[in-house]
Amino acid sequence: MNKIKKYDNGLTLIVAEGGSTSVSFSIMVNVGCINETEKNNGISHYIEHMNFKGTKEYNSFELSNILDALGTSYNAFTSHDCTCYYAQCLKENSEKSFQIMSSAVFASTFNEDEAEKEKQVIIEEINMSEDSPDDVCFDLMTEAFYGNNGYGRTILGSVENVSSFTKKDVLNYMSNFYVAENTCISFVGNVTIEEADILVTKYVLPIISTNKKGKVPKYNLECQNQHLYKNKDIEQAHLCIGFKSVNYANKDSVASEIGVNVLGGGMSSRLFQKIREQMGLAYSVYAFSYRYKDAGLSGVYAGLNSSKLDLAYKAIEEVIKEFTQGITVEEFEKVRTQLKAGVVFSEDKALIKSRLFAKHYLLTGELYDFEKRLKQIEEVTLEDVNRVIKSFDVTNMATAVVGRNLKPIK
Repeated sequence: MNKIKKYDNGLTLIVAEGGSTSVSFSIMVNVGCINETEKNNGISHYIEHMNFKGTKEYNSFELSNILDALGTSYNAFTSHDCTCYYAQCLKENSEKSFQIMSSAVFASTFNEDEAEKEKQVIIEEINMSEDSPDDVCFDLMTEAFYGNNGYGRTILGSVENVSSFTKKDVLNYMSNFYVAENTCISFVGNVTIEEADILVTKYVLPIISTNKKGKVPKYNLECQNQHLYKNKDIEQAHLCIGFKSVNYANKDSVASEIGVNVLGGGMSSRLFQKIREQMGLAYSVYAFSYRYKDAGLSGVYAGLNSSKLDLAYKAIEEVIKEFTQGITVEEFEKVRTQLKAGVVFSEDKALIKSRLFAKHYLLTGELYDFEKRLKQIEEVTLEDVNRVIKSFDVTNMATAVVGRNLKPIK
């Protein structure tokens, strides 16, 4: 059973008791590149890195060495709208693991020497991303869709920005967003809400900021209908097309998810069958969705021969337009079953559940309920799906292409 506790300072604790012999937990902060400006783009990700570089009690090596010695699996990530620190550990080591992770997130010292070294690490991460043309293509597509702000910014930021960040920049940013009312902590597995409450009260409440959450800039969430190209000396051309769909908590999110999976969710999908199997134009081709609190974006990615770019674009466009006219009963039933299986499988994975609970609460203010989700999938109809996909704005699409000697798509 899932339980929730709200603290007086605004912090939220969620606990799903049982289902695992280990303990998993996530500390999630509702902050990402949507909170950033052009000048500090990349600082959310930079802070995520720096939060493992030492506290008053432990230096960088000691943090990792103790967690490794405890057998604790841990990591972190930054997205457009959240930053998450998570771990899975043995029951007997859960208190020490949580103490270390909590102090890393909310009480890092941001040592200047460590900062200079970590900047170089992140710059190499940026360089690595630049060497991954599919990553470049997705970043370029979101910029083409949203413009160079909010969801259109890159998570990593620029080399220039990362190089310029100071300790003062970090502390100011954290004082606005690493605050209690902007944070959710979730536990899953061999732990009770009473045990989790003791850990949060002991290790988080004394150090987490009680400042009011800073204001998030307002951005234009409509498709900017841009078509962006980036030349790279690579063999393949990478194509990404994006169009507006539904946001995270939209009542039609299940119908939208079914539709997008019919379009390009597997080897039997329309895109895979047409573009790869029938026409042989791409090795990799699929549909995707980004669902945020206040915006939704769906689209298509394909990696293909650059000489076939025009032909592939037209073929994909035809598949998308035909798809928006409706899907079949067989397609609907198949993908609905796949979604149900995905929900059931994810319920068996404690670490995934801990992240899911925290993010869902931060985006909706509600507890995630697996039974409710399965019921939504059961109750959605073919008519619902066809109605939703007809509302996808495929007449107003953003396009990104990465490849060699590119010319505008005709």
